[in-house]
Amino acid sequence: MPTTLKIPKAAVSMQEGTLTQWLVAEGQPVVEGQPLYVLELEKSTMDVESPAAGVLRHIGVAGTTYKVGEVIGEISDG
Repeated sequence: MPTTLKIPKAAVSMQEGTLTQWLVAEGQPVVEGQPLYVLELEKSTMDVESPAAGVLRHIGVAGTTYKVGEVIGEISDG
């Protein structure tokens, strides 16, 4: 069962965030805790880590703003 990657609610007032950069290429293996992408918030940026090990599939596009909870990728057992 794939693990979905959703835009996290990183601040109480956060409604959306911008996926500024994928740090791991499509189809590449990842390990739990590895930084996957950079998320731009209203006043800062943060690296978001992988919640699981597997193979990364991009759904979201870098440079696009997404609402909190929107799916931007998934990690499969590969």
